[in-house]
Amino acid sequence: MAVNQAAGQLLALERRSNTRYPVELNVRYHALADGRPLLGMGHTLNASSRGLLIASSQQIVHHGSLLQVSLEWPLLLDGATPLQLIAVCRVIRCHPAGFAVRMQRYQFRTRKPGIPRIP
Repeated sequence: MAVNQAAGQLLALERRSNTRYPVELNVRYHALADGRPLLGMGHTLNASSRGLLIASSQQIVHHGSLLQVSLEWPLLLDGATPLQLIAVCRVIRCHPAGFAVRMQRYQFRTRKPGIPRIP
């Protein structure tokens, strides 16, 4: 199944009560407490004030995993400095094409100029 088709099915399964906004932002994530290295990339399908739906072809996260997620924020600080949203999240649902997380805490940080954007 193509990733875009599977991502569309993820959107159809949405059951959250918070308002979701369709937004596509590049995402990097890594495990915080699973005892094994876990690194991945993907993009958001939608976001709310408490959660994210992330499409990723890497099926490496599991329900209940604690992740640190880094999103490339689309706006620049003072019109010049790239930003990223860093969030500690718990995986609450997994699907073949991605997963949903609930954000426990988050903060904005400036992105270092040497860090390349996710393709």
